[in-house]
Amino acid sequence: MALCIETDQLETVQRILAVHFEGMEVWAHGARVTGVDLTPETELELVAISEKPLSFEVMTSVEKAFVESGLPFRVDIMDWAKLPESLQKQIKKEHEVVQATVEA
Repeated sequence: MALCIETDQLETVQRILAVHFEGMEVWAHGARVTGVDLTPETELELVAISEKPLSFEVMTSVEKAFVESGLPFRVDIMDWAKLPESLQKQIKKEHEVVQATVEA
């Protein structure tokens, strides 16, 4: 599987993630990973992988950064720690790593 976005769009996404989720793994899932029912306007679904829930402020600031990024599609970012186990299992089956964890 490959992420269905342009290289420059991926660079924009990764730049924003590096600022807001430094050292944290982030996965893409959904239509931009599977390619099913994909249109240019299809949103990019991301999930930040964390053991503990992320703060409201962190989530709001990253959402704002994506809105202001000029990307031609919406970016939906979710907090892994707040997802139900059933959705976590589904995402584990079909995902693409957008930002890997930085090993110390």
